Amino acid sequence: MTTTAGVRPAGGPGPGMRRPSRRRGWRIAAIVLVILGVVVFSANSLWALSTSLKAPDDILAYPPSLIPNPVSFDSYTRVLDGQFVRWFLNSLVVAVGTVVVVLAVSIPAAYGATRFQFRGQTALLFVILAGMAVGQVATVVPFYFLASRLGLIDTYVVLILVYSVWMTPLSVWLLRGYFKSIPVSLDEAAMLDGCTRFRAMLRVVVPLARPGVAAAALIVFVYAWNEFILAVALTMSDSMRTVPVGLHMFLATYGVDWGAISAGSIVSLLPVLMLFLVLQRQFVSGLTAGTLGSQ
Repeated sequence: MTTTAGVRPAGGPGPGMRRPSRRRGWRIAAIVLVILGVVVFSANSLWALSTSLKAPDDILAYPPSLIPNPVSFDSYTRVLDGQFVRWFLNSLVVAVGTVVVVLAVSIPAAYGATRFQFRGQTALLFVILAGMAVGQVATVVPFYFLASRLGLIDTYVVLILVYSVWMTPLSVWLLRGYFKSIPVSLDEAAMLDGCTRFRAMLRVVVPLARPGVAAAALIVFVYAWNEFILAVALTMSDSMRTVPVGLHMFLATYGVDWGAISAGSIVSLLPVLMLFLVLQRQFVSGLTAGTLGSQ
């Protein structure tokens, strides 16, 4: 006798036929959400680009238009002929200096946190990271009085040191997670070949951790490039201002130079954008491995 149990009607779809359609639906929904997110987050930059290319009389015209007609570079000319180039160089010096100092401190610290174990290590790392929970506004006055006593007000040194103090804990945690994914046997093999612990770190571990180092460097650079509160408090002369503080100076008493602000904002985006395009693959892999390894 034959049984019909488990026999599905010829016209009915099986479970395996529904899964591809569901996956396709979720994939389309994810793509749509990504596109919407890109449009929303890039809207300000697109509008700033449009404003920077408009003639001064067309910036506040009503109704507003996204496409400038005619295209004018007057805002860029006014920005680049002033002190903006000096502010740009100041930001570049401070950002690069901060990256160098942070990596010089956080790489050995993260390496030591993964290769040497001691009681209370995790608690100590949490205490170090907890310093970032204090709001930046609360640190402005202490940093200002300390820098004033040391005679460092209105210098590159104070900005580099303050930014480094602020970003080193995050960099240590990120690099610690990546260093944990590198086998300790590689260090031991290098030391058996005659390398010291420090040389083994530099020649073996750090090259393998380039994605993590790139991710930490990019995060630190973006922070130092965009920081405003400490920069405006610790610099006094116009020649020492950074780009965020300098852009604020285009807010005049009797009006706002929207063209100059937009042009300066677009120019200030270029270093970060170029750096991210160069390091995007290493940034994603380093950030993912670092966050997973810290768990």
